[in-house]
Amino acid sequence: MLSQIELNLPQPTTTPSFDEVKNLSKFPLKMAQAHHITAQEGTLLMQSVSHYLAHIQLYEYRISDHYIIDFEVPEPSFFITAIIEGRSVLHNESGEVISEIAGNTCRLTYLAAGKYQQRLIVGDHKMLIIALKPEWLTNKYGDHEEMRDFIASYNIDGKQSMSLPDFNLAPHAFNALKKLNEGKDFDIDIHLFTNDCLKRYLNKLQAKTVNASYQETKAKEIAEFINQNFTTKIVDDEDELARRFMTSKITLTRLAKRHFGRPLHKQVIELRMLTALKMLMLTKKTIQEIAQHIGYEDSHYFSRAFKKRFGVSPNEVRISTLRS
Repeated sequence: MLSQIELNLPQPTTTPSFDEVKNLSKFPLKMAQAHHITAQEGTLLMQSVSHYLAHIQLYEYRISDHYIIDFEVPEPSFFITAIIEGRSVLHNESGEVISEIAGNTCRLTYLAAGKYQQRLIVGDHKMLIIALKPEWLTNKYGDHEEMRDFIASYNIDGKQSMSLPDFNLAPHAFNALKKLNEGKDFDIDIHLFTNDCLKRYLNKLQAKTVNASYQETKAKEIAEFINQNFTTKIVDDEDELARRFMTSKITLTRLAKRHFGRPLHKQVIELRMLTALKMLMLTKKTIQEIAQHIGYEDSHYFSRAFKKRFGVSPNEVRISTLRS
């Protein structure tokens, strides 16, 4: 079943002709049914296009005061939402914030059947909403790893909403929307438009997933190297580490912090201090030998770092160990 957003607007509406819409809209759609609403807070032009694959709704607002629109989603639905101007916040019927979307972004969203509120801020807003046929989306993209959990949310009891990441695809979607007026076959044009929007979004999503997987692998490689070489001088040279792992210094430190949960230099110090503590308690090596073993040429500097970490000096630990 193909759902669409149903607005609950108390203000009277007019149904302008296409010639009138051309004066009201930057994106007039000759195949659309148009509704124009004038309220105390401003104006709203809505253009709707129904198709067996998708229901397209284009909203253009100009408001002078914060404005809330009540609407209803009759059936669980998947939506492509694109905004090139403005910002809106989506609330459920209880007033809880579900999501927020800002200009120049595009997002894929699932909403369960129910009543919602869209809160708009002062200014101009241009928002495109494409309600997708769930069966088509499931059959065509249900096997894609990046989409599997998202599509599985469809019609799950208690699952009110789910959104995938935002991507900068809104300008392309609106430009493609303009070209619909140039087409000759309505069914084919809408099918191509909808499929193109979704494919571009999926390509971005796949690239983001691949990049995340790559970064996870790279972070593990860096962590393994640090764990094996923390006593050497190379781990103190972030520029050399970055060259070794063929990445920038900024990326190196970010990936290391992502894996260890702390900055790289602090992780190196922690590994060195824990090793020193173990050697003080289990070996007869001198403090100078231990300092050199874990990467410190200056034993006094090592002692200060050790006391800062554990609250006692290496010598105090050694004496306590000998007594026991």
